[in-house]
Formats: sequence, structure tokens, C-alpha cells
Amino acid sequence: MEPLVSVVVPVFNGLPHLVDLTASILAQTHTNLEIVFSEGGSSDQSPEFLAALTDPRVQILNMPKGTTAAQNWTAATRAATGDFIKLICQDDLLNADAIEKQLADLVHNPSAVMAIAQRDIIDANGKVLYANRGLAGLKKTLLPGAEVIRTAYVTGTNVIGEPLAVLFRTDTLLAAMPWDDSNPLMLDLSTYAKIAQTGDVVTRHESVGAFRVSGSSWSTRLAKLQLEQTKRWQHAYATTASPAPSQVERTRAAFGRHLQTGLRRAAYATLRARGSFRTGLDSPT
Repeated sequence: MEPLVSVVVPVFNGLPHLVDLTASILAQTHTNLEIVFSEGGSSDQSPEFLAALTDPRVQILNMPKGTTAAQNWTAATRAATGDFIKLICQDDLLNADAIEKQLADLVHNPSAVMAIAQRDIIDANGKVLYANRGLAGLKKTLLPGAEVIRTAYVTGTNVIGEPLAVLFRTDTLLAAMPWDDSNPLMLDLSTYAKIAQTGDVVTRHESVGAFRVSGSSWSTRLAKLQLEQTKRWQHAYATTASPAPSQVERTRAAFGRHLQTGLRRAAYATLRARGSFRTGLDSPT
């Protein structure tokens, strides 16, 4: 029998995009799935939507109101019983063969603790803004995980990307729990760093899905906050890394985080001018 893969989805006020995400999960070509939705106390119609799902692979956790993002991510992850886990956020999408391909990457590379891939960036209406983004500086198919995280440090950005682009071995992800949002915008990268240090990482230089941006998820205010939190993450990394970053690497890391902030702000301004953050239901303002 094919390996069981757990797809875990933390949910909080997930509509309307939760509908398309769910369809993309149910359409996976790898069908031996366990699909866990962790409902974090939504005030929209997300609980009703989830309750109406009839696919027998679906199970729903109901978390209390006030559950934090990290608590919801952790609850969803710990509920998984499959051999592999993909966590995906409620706004994003998976290509139909995403799990099939990344599962093959891990099966064929037993030393790898994570499979990572590129993803597309889409707007509020699902239009592709940037195709095949991610994995900058990661040229080889199989890399030591420590090298991947050091690349993230030096470049000042999450070169792995959002969780939709990652498939984990369950034992390694559970060993890194809980998800920690004390540095919220580094929630994913902080956990990647724990896992990657324990083995290799296998890369796929093609898109396996799409990360959706909106005015609330990508803004000038968040760009400034991301700069601050990236600096905090880099500092924590530099104090524990072995070997410690050289002075050249520290200088590159500082330059990298400022460069990424500038690029993010420029992209935000361009997309806002194009109306990319408005859904078809919104009226221009």
C-alpha cells in the first residue's frame, strides 16, 4: 500500500479561500491521505463548511476561541498519524500532483528529512503574479539541511517558503513540536531550522502549489515588522550555529534582510497599484 500522508490545515476565518484549498487537497493524485482540519474558533462560516464535508478521509478538530496560530498549527500537526505530513494554510493551493511528487522525493532520498519545492505567488483572485518562486541559492537536488538554513541566514529570507512547499517526515516534524510564534513571522522558518539540522533536504525546482497574497498578508507595515523579526531570527541563529558565522557572513546577512525588505515593499506597491489585493467581490476604493 502507498504511504499514508497527513495533510493538516489550521483554520481561522478561512472563507472564501478555504473552499478552493479543500478542493485542491481532495483532488490529489496520491489518494492515501488523512486530512485534518483544526478549526481555531472562527467567527465566519468556516465551521459549517467543514462540517458539511463528506469525504471519509477528513477529520475535524475543534479548538476553543482564543487559540493562537502556533497552538492551532501544533494541534493539527500532533493529530497526524501518517508517515509524512504536509501543513498548508487556508488561503493557499496545492497542484494535483504535489504530494505524489514530493513523496517520491523523500522515498528516493532516505537521508532527507524534508522535501521542499518552489511555489507560485497568486493574488486574491487566484491570478499568478510570480511563477516558480523560492529555493534561491539552492542549486543541488540534495543538500545538507544545515547548509539550507545557513543560506536563509546569509540571504536574509526564508528560501524554503511557506509550508505548502514542504513535505515532512512525520517523526522529524513531531520531534520539533511545538510550533513557536514568539517571533510570529518566523513561525515556519524557526521550525524548519530545527528539522533541517537533523539531516538532508531534497529540493524540487518546480512549483507544487500557490501562496496567496492579500492586503492583510503583505503590506508596508508587515515589511517593516518582517525586517525586525528577520533580524531577531538571524541573531538567534548566529548565537547557536556551529561553526559560527564569519564576519563576512554577518555583513551579508544584514545586507540581505534590508534588500529583501526593499524588494518586498516595491512588490507591494506595484501589486496594490494593480488592484491585486482586491477580490472580485470588492469594490475599488
